[in-house]
Order: sequence, then C-alpha cells, then structure tokens
Amino acid sequence: MFDSQTLKKFEYLLLSSSKEYVGQTSGARRASKLTGGVEFVDYRDYVFGDDLRNLDWNVYARLEQPFIKQFQEEGDLPVYCFLDVSRSMGTGANSAKFQYAKNLVGALGYISLARFDSFGVFAFASKTERSFPLARGRERFLDLAKFLEALEPSSGATDVDGSVREALTKVRKPGLAFVVSDCYDRAGLDATLERLIARRFDPVVLQIRAPEEENPTDLGDYVYEDVETGETRTYTIDEKALRRYREKYRNFLESNRLSCVKRGARHYSTSIDAPFDGFLLDVVRQMTIGR
Repeated sequence: MFDSQTLKKFEYLLLSSSKEYVGQTSGARRASKLTGGVEFVDYRDYVFGDDLRNLDWNVYARLEQPFIKQFQEEGDLPVYCFLDVSRSMGTGANSAKFQYAKNLVGALGYISLARFDSFGVFAFASKTERSFPLARGRERFLDLAKFLEALEPSSGATDVDGSVREALTKVRKPGLAFVVSDCYDRAGLDATLERLIARRFDPVVLQIRAPEEENPTDLGDYVYEDVETGETRTYTIDEKALRRYREKYRNFLESNRLSCVKRGARHYSTSIDAPFDGFLLDVVRQMTIGR
C-alpha cells in the first residue's frame, strides 16, 4: 500500500488522545495512572487491604515500616476509523477523494499497529458495509492493507450517525475514534459527536475536500446530479452563482468545525491536492501538542 520511504515517515509517530484509556495489554505508551503494572515508580504507605505482593520486604526489614511499591501501567490505545465509502466519496477523477481517505486510514493503522496499539475500521455509507476487526501488532498491517485496497465506493448516501450507532454495538471498549469523510451528511455531525462522547470515545474528524467541489469554475447551463441522492437539476451558472456556492461551501466547512469545537472534539480538513502524508504528520503533531 505504501513504499518504504512513506512508512519510515510514520515509524516514530504516536497517536495521542485527549482522554486516558488504560488497555488490557501492555503497549508502547505509558498511562499516568499508578497501578500494579510493570515499571516501578515510587513508594507509598501501606494501608489495610493492599496486596501484600507489592510490599517491599527489604525496606520493611531495614525500617520496620511497611511500604507498598507503586508501578506505572502500560496500556494500548484502541483506535477506530469510521471510513466514509458513500457515493460522494467516489466522485472525481479516478475516485481520488476515496483513495486519499483510504491512504489516511492505512497510515493511521500503520502508526497504531507499529506502536502495539489496537486498530479497527468500519467502512460505512448509509450503514456499516464492511469492517476490519480490532487488531494489534505490526504483522497485521498487511491484512489491513488488503482490506482497504479491496474497498470500493458504495452506491449509498452518507448516514454518519446511523452507521456509527450500528458500529458501536460491536465495540466493547472506547478509544480514539477517527471519522474520515467528506461529511456530506445533511444531518450534520452533532448527533455523531454526542454519541461518541457519551460512550467515552475521543472523536477526531478528518474532512476530505476535492478542488472541483470546493472551488468550481465552470460557467453556463448544466444538469447537475446530487452525488448523494442521484437527483438531477438544471442550473444556469454565472459568476454570481459561483460566489454564492463558494460562500455556502465555506459555511459548510465552518459548521462542521464548530460542531467539533463546541463538544471538545478535534476537526482537521484537507484538500486532496495536499500530500496525504504531510497532512497526517501535521494532524499527529497538533494532536500531541493539544493533548
């Protein structure tokens, strides 16, 4: 899916969540919670009920006072990607927007699996169409790449919240949740974000834009087809109409950004003209800084 140079760019990255999740298995990250983990941190006074296996008997023999050893637990971060495969994602030359989104998900998967975090994908349109179950370990990246390469744009419209609601019935533990989409859902993102946050997920929206959708330039009489519903309408396009459209598109982007900001979620937007690896590097850095 990627060449060795591209993978090398992601080798030392680590996905950061604004929330703390302590996993069931040891991973490459350290949780700040002090537990009976694997790395010694400090001592504290013994209190009734403490596990005597954590009592430092050498210190007790010297000081005749009981002290409990504290450890820092290692935990993996569950990372989920909700990948939009709706009809609108397949528009444009060679489905460039769709391929861009798959590259982002593949890169996120590589970063997660290389760091021994767990990673899963739900491909959705009007419902979840295919899924890649939560996996762990760098050796699973080939399976993930095959899964993504086999995906094709669906004929369905975008229903982000309905698809996420369905997917969450199959998820046992919360984590970092990336929504990778053009966000062409008339219902908006509010319900989706609230649903994820209520289930203790940390949502991150990666909104994909295509130049011809963001800044059209064609003038004249055209029959346009709604990429989501398939409905057709005839329009006369002049400079005034183009200005109105561009303003509406900017408002559309801003409404999605504000939906995230109001709920403490993160929103990043990119045009497919920008290299996907550069965009992702910026996203990971900003997520780390903003943690």
